[in-house]
Amino acid sequence: MDAPSLTAAVRRELLGHPGVTEGAHRFGGIVFHLGRRELGHLHGETVADLPFPPHLRDELVASGRVSPGHGDADRWVSRRVQGPEDVEQIVALFRLSYEHAAAAAREDDDEDEAPAAEAVGQGGAAWRDRLARIFQRGRRASGSSS
Repeated sequence: MDAPSLTAAVRRELLGHPGVTEGAHRFGGIVFHLGRRELGHLHGETVADLPFPPHLRDELVASGRVSPGHGDADRWVSRRVQGPEDVEQIVALFRLSYEHAAAAAREDDDEDEAPAAEAVGQGGAAWRDRLARIFQRGRRASGSSS
């Protein structure tokens, strides 16, 4: 069975969440939003660009599994598709982006910021753990030791 396309896999992951929309990106490709927050965008089947808070962006770049993004580089990461395992890892990055955007939206709606800030911390740690497992699985599949 063929691996799903990047676009199909990201759509399947994101569009089931309430409030997530898809549209045309201003420079071509497809963009995904949660409300006004961009979750990331795809340039065809080859590249995904995603925004993250600077501290998490730095962790992701340090992992070696994403590249610094262009433009507002302190917030953006890029990931190229070089094989089927990359699709799974990009979907995981979109999950992480969604979780951060959803937590930020809850914080915006919350009069008491303490519970929302706690949710961001817990959610971010949980997604970082998941990403670490997925990245590790991708290393084994590709035979990489880095």
